[in-house]
Amino acid sequence: MTGTDKPRIVRAAALLTLALAPAGLLLVLDGILELRWFGSGEAKQLRTVLDGINNEYGITPPALLRHEEGAWELIFLGLFCLAYATFGIWLLRGRLWARTWAVVGGVVAALAGLIGVGADSTESHTLADYFAKLHGSVIGDRIPQVEALLYPSWYPWLEDLAQGLQVILSLAALAALAWAVITHGDYYTGGRAVDAPPDAWDSALSRVREQSRRHRAADES
Repeated sequence: MTGTDKPRIVRAAALLTLALAPAGLLLVLDGILELRWFGSGEAKQLRTVLDGINNEYGITPPALLRHEEGAWELIFLGLFCLAYATFGIWLLRGRLWARTWAVVGGVVAALAGLIGVGADSTESHTLADYFAKLHGSVIGDRIPQVEALLYPSWYPWLEDLAQGLQVILSLAALAALAWAVITHGDYYTGGRAVDAPPDAWDSALSRVREQSRRHRAADES
């Protein structure tokens, strides 16, 4: 199968894998912005105010964004997605090793994204819940003070967008690759013309196969 004869599902799997690059960049950007905000003076003042309300009135502070640890998780996941996206180039060329590692990486990326989204959706101490408790208490006048120190309103939207895009693309790329392997498994044999010289990967595989044959011959004798 030549480079110009690429099945549609193979191209789709490769392009979806490459599309994880911008999703990864969004995750990294969101994590960096969160770290920057957590290191700001407003964040430190806000923590002081929330801790004071908690100590005096027993109202638990909300889960603001994802805290510093969560911001680093977003950055690492984003970098992983950027690295994973590079497999799309080699998937388009029909590399067997890229197919194998793309499947493994796709499973890891999808699970990591789903776990992150699930953790956020099950969080009980949300900001909306916190404001509702303040409204129903005798210190409802503290709400403007808290709102004035909060992060910009578009921060959560960016986080939701980045996480949602990463999960959707990871699942779509994994599903497309699985279907490509099922329907066009013969494409992933190196992706070069029949008379093309072997590359380093093919040579290494040939050496492994040759050693295996020698071991089997020695055992049989």
